[in-house]
Amino acid sequence: MSTLFHTEGVHGLLLELIERLAELPDDATLYAARPWSPDSDAVVAIEGPSGEPPTDLPYLLEVELARGAVDVWSEWREGRQPTVVEACAAVIHYATHDAYMPVADT
Repeated sequence: MSTLFHTEGVHGLLLELIERLAELPDDATLYAARPWSPDSDAVVAIEGPSGEPPTDLPYLLEVELARGAVDVWSEWREGRQPTVVEACAAVIHYATHDAYMPVADT
């Protein structure tokens, strides 16, 4: 990724960033406007050297944890690949509850 990614991140709707989750850097973090939804304004960026957030948007989840939430969602549903809206729901659920989204919640 370019230096620009490190300083300014990638902006878009949470839905758009989750759709690109596989191509985002492992050490990046997702930030999104509350209330969290697929249509929330969002940024994915790497924190600065002193740990300061690169945006005023609230912290949502690290990219690596977001990928894990989507992977577990799929595993718990017999390998079915989630739609981007389902993937957003899995990430938001994990960020909110610090737990993977149970099958009963889908």
